[in-house]
Amino acid sequence: METKILVPLDGSHLSEQSLPYAMTLGQRLSAELVLLSAVSIPSDTLESLEKAGLEPEPLFEELEIKAGEYLEALAHLLSKAELSASHVVLRSRAAEAIVEYAEQADIQLIVMASHGYAGIARWTHGSVAERVLQSAPIPVLLVRAKEGITQELPEGRPCRRVLVPLDGSKLAEQVLPTIIPIAAALGCEVTLFRVLVVDTAGPFIGRWYLPQNSRFEAADQDARSYLERLGSHIEAQGIRVSTAIQLGPVAKSIVDYAEAHDVDLIAMCTHGRTGIARWALGSVADRVLRAGDKPVLLVRARRG
Repeated sequence: METKILVPLDGSHLSEQSLPYAMTLGQRLSAELVLLSAVSIPSDTLESLEKAGLEPEPLFEELEIKAGEYLEALAHLLSKAELSASHVVLRSRAAEAIVEYAEQADIQLIVMASHGYAGIARWTHGSVAERVLQSAPIPVLLVRAKEGITQELPEGRPCRRVLVPLDGSKLAEQVLPTIIPIAAALGCEVTLFRVLVVDTAGPFIGRWYLPQNSRFEAADQDARSYLERLGSHIEAQGIRVSTAIQLGPVAKSIVDYAEAHDVDLIAMCTHGRTGIARWALGSVADRVLRAGDKPVLLVRARRG
């Protein structure tokens, strides 16, 4: 089956900051990049047109033409980098268009920037990204866009290390089938990461409450054994693996480790839990997205 990567763009340089990551994945996975723009007219503009006795169709057509020309030019630039690229313009609100197209066109991955805006069809890409994350049934790679970065022809972004936070649950491990083939294609190292959570009464992990050092050491060893077991399975597939354990608040520990160890990508499930020390990876993922500036690949975990 041909791999397809959907890249939503709104015409801004901010949204285009997802392209280097999409390009790298497209090259290494031999995937087609599908560039998508959604055009819509704000309700207040539609009301003004109606009051003036004007039809919205000409405005829709103008927006579609401009979006199509923009995407076509980008696809041409990508073809110069020997990438397979197509484009599509949909008349719909952005988040709905992204999710619906991904389902209908058999897309395997969405790569998008965290915010952006464009002219009349202004849409806050942060909120669009949030709605896509909530609704998309496929993995989403979210890139934090930064002001002042522009490139005529973007270049692929190298990926040397992927950080994979795990909480010991089968739900959190559902990220592995997605990240393993990506890591193999990119030739990068996978770091399996476990956080020992700190409570006001003392540290704990899973069902083990840890008010004493001896219990902490036991939990630490249990976590290491868990990560090494998973790491052996991944290494058997020809991927370099390392493991790390850190004590502290979950989201902050993930962000701090990623910054300190030059991580290029964080890959995690959108929720998970582990015994009494339950932590919703959905909320953890949200805090990681808000606090850190590393790209985050999110996979929706499924129960049962």
